[in-house]
Amino acid sequence: MTAVAEPRMLRSVSIHFMWDQLPMPERVRAAAAAGFDLVDLWDWRTVEIDEIARAAAEAGIGINGFFGNRAFSACDPAQRTAFINEVKESLACAVRVGARQLHLFSNAIRPGGIVVPSPNLPPAVLHAACVDAVSELAPLAAEAGVVLVLEHLNDVHLPGYLWTGAQSVIDVARDVDHPNVRVVFDAFHQQLGTGRLAEHLIAALPYLARVDVAGVPGRHEPGVGEIDFAYLRGVLDEHEWRGTLTFEVVPSDGNPDTAVRRIEEFFPAACCGQREQVEA
Repeated sequence: MTAVAEPRMLRSVSIHFMWDQLPMPERVRAAAAAGFDLVDLWDWRTVEIDEIARAAAEAGIGINGFFGNRAFSACDPAQRTAFINEVKESLACAVRVGARQLHLFSNAIRPGGIVVPSPNLPPAVLHAACVDAVSELAPLAAEAGVVLVLEHLNDVHLPGYLWTGAQSVIDVARDVDHPNVRVVFDAFHQQLGTGRLAEHLIAALPYLARVDVAGVPGRHEPGVGEIDFAYLRGVLDEHEWRGTLTFEVVPSDGNPDTAVRRIEEFFPAACCGQREQVEA
């Protein structure tokens, strides 16, 4: 009898920064040729999502995820219905194109990275609004086979955003307490925000679906900048974490091939991706 061993870390790449001179479907093909398992997107409404899905199917690569919301805030009780409806629409798209995750934001984010500020309410009320809204969506995500991933950002580039630092999304995931509600640990945003990367990475592990890899400054590939990704990789290996790595990187010299080579040095395909089938 043939059995499939436990999956290892999967490697995804954001195709908004890589191969940015190519049309989006061609970027998908480039990602597959470079050895990635998955691609990540931003706002599915602004790209040719069905063409991207066709290209992914043809290239043998998956779609990891994209924005679940952008127009409405999870933290605003007055926007609860609009936020939930927006995420429901994104869930339907995720099912249609086979995406694994939806990336949820605490606040609406306008084009150009303009954050819609949280309403003037106590922090506990804002947190409760997020927990209540995400809790309503969790069973719908489970039915769709999609994981809702809570996104922490930084308030250096995105002032006014509620979920600043990994602990903020950990707290929401803990209080929602649903297997289809997980968190991202974004090294770039964490370093710019509250720091203490290893400590927060370990704290996130019980809820961790994805680690986003990009350096500071510049959002470049691992090995460029002040973040020690070899150390963080060691933390993940020590805890035998099996999730998705997303490389949301801007090639430091403008050449995607350089970024791919450096990614391979720190997170080689031989140690990530699905393990081969084994005979039982």
